[in-house]
Amino acid sequence: MEKQALTFSCRIYGVLREGSRVLMTRSRFYDREFVNFPGGGVELGEAPIAALAREFKEETGLKARPARILYASEGLHLSTQKPIQIVSIYWLVEKLGGRLRDGGNGDDVLSLFWAEAGRIPTGEMFPSDREFTARLPALLGL
Repeated sequence: MEKQALTFSCRIYGVLREGSRVLMTRSRFYDREFVNFPGGGVELGEAPIAALAREFKEETGLKARPARILYASEGLHLSTQKPIQIVSIYWLVEKLGGRLRDGGNGDDVLSLFWAEAGRIPTGEMFPSDREFTARLPALLGL
């Protein structure tokens, strides 16, 4: 039996804060629904900051500016869906404009919602997002 080659994926996410709440997405990847932060993959030849702006706008309808890096993956994260190693980077973002979508984006994002930073439904997250979310309240000074 031939082994399938492992590929590498850099993911970048924006954390939009409103008081003690943060904007979240409910999304679908293949047949699995999950919760995470607006963002996604950095494409080959794309700057990470450009990917953040593109993904955030595509998923939320909002134009955002990165304010500061909050966190980058520390653990080894392998996808449960495909042979991919994932490294995730999370930025605190500031809203510049646009209009928040009430529903999903007609693609992978099913809906958007606000969650208290200390009460994010981590049971519905992938391991790399759970690693970050456990540290989020302290990173936001809450």
